[in-house]
Amino acid sequence: MEQARPQIKWHLRPIAVIIALLCAGALALPLLWLSPAFKKGQKIVLTVIIMFITIWLFKVSVDLYYILLKELQALQNILNS
Repeated sequence: MEQARPQIKWHLRPIAVIIALLCAGALALPLLWLSPAFKKGQKIVLTVIIMFITIWLFKVSVDLYYILLKELQALQNILNS
């Protein structure tokens, strides 16, 4: 008789975890670590990748904010002249 594999909850299945990581980034890391479908090495690699992307996006956002602020000040100077 064949043993039945334990049913994984839908939110811990690999496709659901990957979609959550793509949509929510680092906020979905707890789902990754709770999922039994990933090996520990895979979890570590994915965590490092997601954290790197999150930090990079934060830095790019801050840089973009300062560029936009500088451009808006230049525009304000032109309009006030």
